[in-house]
Amino acid sequence: MPHAAAAIWLTLSFITLYFLLPNHTEKTVKSSRIPPFFKTYNIYCFIIVIWVGFFFVFVNPLSALANTCLAKSTSLTIFIAMVLYLLFIKPFMSSLYEMLKPVLPEDETQNDFIRARLTAPIIFFPPVIIWLIFEDLGINEGMELMSEIKTLTVAPLFLFALYFLSPRLFNWAWKTQDASPELIERIKELSNKAQAKIAGVKIWNTFKEPLPNAAVAGLISKFRFVYITDYLLKIFNEEQLEAVVGHELGHLRLGHVTTYLLFSINAILMAIIVKSIIILYFPYFYVHSTLSYVLETVIFVPVFAVTFTALARHCERQADIFSSIIAKKESFISSMYIMKAMLGSKPKWLPKWLLTHPEAEDRIENVEKTYVSQIDSLIKPSNNLRISFFALAILLLVLAVNPVSTLFKFSDIYDASQLGDYKQVTTLSDSLPEDLQKHPFVLEQKFRAAFYDEKYVLAVVVSLKAYYGIDLESNYYLKNQIKDLVEHQ
Repeated sequence: MPHAAAAIWLTLSFITLYFLLPNHTEKTVKSSRIPPFFKTYNIYCFIIVIWVGFFFVFVNPLSALANTCLAKSTSLTIFIAMVLYLLFIKPFMSSLYEMLKPVLPEDETQNDFIRARLTAPIIFFPPVIIWLIFEDLGINEGMELMSEIKTLTVAPLFLFALYFLSPRLFNWAWKTQDASPELIERIKELSNKAQAKIAGVKIWNTFKEPLPNAAVAGLISKFRFVYITDYLLKIFNEEQLEAVVGHELGHLRLGHVTTYLLFSINAILMAIIVKSIIILYFPYFYVHSTLSYVLETVIFVPVFAVTFTALARHCERQADIFSSIIAKKESFISSMYIMKAMLGSKPKWLPKWLLTHPEAEDRIENVEKTYVSQIDSLIKPSNNLRISFFALAILLLVLAVNPVSTLFKFSDIYDASQLGDYKQVTTLSDSLPEDLQKHPFVLEQKFRAAFYDEKYVLAVVVSLKAYYGIDLESNYYLKNQIKDLVEHQ
């Protein structure tokens, strides 16, 4: 069946790429109709994602590795999906380029257009693949029940490394070049005024795309860079450029990078605590993983999205005010009007409370109505927020110690049961609180250890307790009888 499905999928892919897509492109070009860029781009990406999804649903390429540790490999699945996505994205983006060519810059080649569409995948795919490989290593080693918790415990280190290495990733994705000495000197003067040290200034290659933007990356000043798109340098004057860069330096001076990192760590610690509690005290939800995933999707993901975007908008407003202090307020406002004209408004279906950046009108109004002339008035609330996040992280860490240490005992029980060491399993389970000694997972491991150790009477007793709730050992007389049977087995 997978071979037949693969043949059908490949045949339909061939027909689409070599007949249907070129015919659609040719008809659109001949009609002189210019399709809307974002709508067409989103439709094309949606088609590719759905088609790649069909490949995994009907072909299931990992079924060929059913007897290996790679059969459950999430990283391999995503890697194959990424390769297929990249194979499809080129012909689809070539089609979009041909249809939009009349309104694109004359010097923008097809390769430029396609490369511009690949910047986001280049930024996101490598960290995702590395993280999933780490997750796979955790799943394939030791107790599956603990793999997710163990992975989450090292997630803060992964995040720190990602923040630290982000400049290298941006340099690769954006094919950056060093700015001119004159521009570097001017931006460094502004960074000294903002008291936000940087290592240098990079020109962000937009591949001929009309993208006026700037960014900053790097936890440590020695490896911290300001990024400015080549298009922004073309259309902004010096004062507007300083206003935009001043906004990015505001993120540094106000410690927003560290704030985001602490927020993410708190979210991870909260996830560890919630998952640990579910595993320990509501095992039914964990065993029925669909319910667990529904809880994550319905509760955790939306809560994280809403709180993170609220934090991001707060930081953006602070950085706007910071920019209006170290640069001219009028320059910031004029730059925002240009940004609005170039980037447009948010989609109508997207609510404001899910935006990472306030809309241009709100940002302009915020700067116009805020009368702050000293940077110190921004630094104090920023420091207080960061201290609050740090204190919360300590509190969550303390709260996580007990459930996580208990789960590590579960892991030790699992290892002992795999060795068939019933005595060690019993010793470890007896060290647990009384209610957790009756945990389905603990009873299951006791059954396995008893069976492997050829203590069949105990295996039956434990299985009755685990699967049917019949506790023979709760009766004093039966307990002694079971003890005698075990001794004479």
